[in-house]
This record gives sequence, C-alpha cells and structure tokens, in this order.
Amino acid sequence: MLIVALVLLAGGFAAGFFWPRMEPGAEPAADSAVPHAFGPVEVGFSQDMAIHHLQAVELCNALGDDIDPMLVSLCTQIRTSQTQEIGMMTGWLELLDQPLASSEPMAWMHHDSEHEHPDHGGSRDAAEPPMPGMASWLEVDALRQSGGADAEVLFLQLMIRHHQGGIDMAGYAAQHASVPVVQRLATSMIKEQSQETAVMEQLLRARGAEPLPWP
Repeated sequence: MLIVALVLLAGGFAAGFFWPRMEPGAEPAADSAVPHAFGPVEVGFSQDMAIHHLQAVELCNALGDDIDPMLVSLCTQIRTSQTQEIGMMTGWLELLDQPLASSEPMAWMHHDSEHEHPDHGGSRDAAEPPMPGMASWLEVDALRQSGGADAEVLFLQLMIRHHQGGIDMAGYAAQHASVPVVQRLATSMIKEQSQETAVMEQLLRARGAEPLPWP
C-alpha cells in the first residue's frame, strides 16, 4: 500500500510538473511533452520501466535488517530515485489515458524489424521474467529467506543484473523516443544506474563473489 501511495503522489507531481496549465490560446513549446506526441516507444517504455522499477524497490524491501549500512544507503537511494521516476511515468500514462501495464511487455523494443533485444528474440520460456534483468519470483523469495552475508551477495547479484536490463531498456528509449522529456529521463536513468552498478560491482567483489552472467 505504501508503494501505491507513493506512486500516486509522485504521479500527481509529475503530471503537474511536465504539463503545466496553459493560458487559453497559448501554443505549446516545441520541447513540451504534450500527450499526443507519445508513440509506441514512449508509452511502452513508461509502462514497462515503471514495473521494472517496482521490482528494484521490491528487491530492496526483501533485504533483512542484518546488512551492511552501505547497502542500506544504496537501497535508500534506489527507492528514492526509482519511486520518483515511477511517479513521472505513471503520471504520463494517466494523462494519456493509457493502462499502467502493457498487454505485450517489451513490444515497444520490437516495433521495427532492425532491433532485436538479446533476451527477447525468438522463443522464450513462459516462466522467464518478461523484461530484461528482472529476477524471477523464486529468486526474490530466496532473497527474502536469506540473511547476513548471503543476502548481501544475492541482493548485489540480482540488482546488478536488474540494472543492466534497465540500462538496456533506457538506452533504446533514449535513442528511439521522439519526445524530449522521455529522452532526458531515459538518459538520466542510464547515468544513475551505471553509477550504482559500478559501486555494486565493487561491493560484490569485496565479498568474493562475481556478477551473474549477462545477458
């Protein structure tokens, strides 16, 4: 319930920030993200990345209390930034009167025949997570049931892979979205998650472990 409340609160803020009230007869600025400018990439990215972000928050919530304070700080940063971004994206979708979840996850990264994501080309097992980098429910449950150093290692492995998937998604949106505000958000995500990934890789190797294979 807390996550839902935060999403709705941030969504309302995002709607007000990105679509300010205009005077009658005023023309929108060329750089403004008016709803009609959103195409399949912008809508699909907003739907899928919001859900992708929710799992990042869930991974942080799955950690127990007996963890390194550095990981506590990292999770605070992830929760804060990704909850704000969820609010922005869900705010856009509400203004567009679009569903918050896509019936075809990741279809926006296949709307042209030239692009094929390595995790989503060809056949895919129905049990696999629908988006790149996402943990399976079994992995999330394993994290919830672990503690101490084991939990720290598993969390870092899952979150590094999760960020790698998010960076791939944001990279495609940054290159293919036509709405500047979406391009800017995607570019910001790439920078933010790349920095966090570099930190997490150091923390993981300090614990004698390696990242999970990617892709």
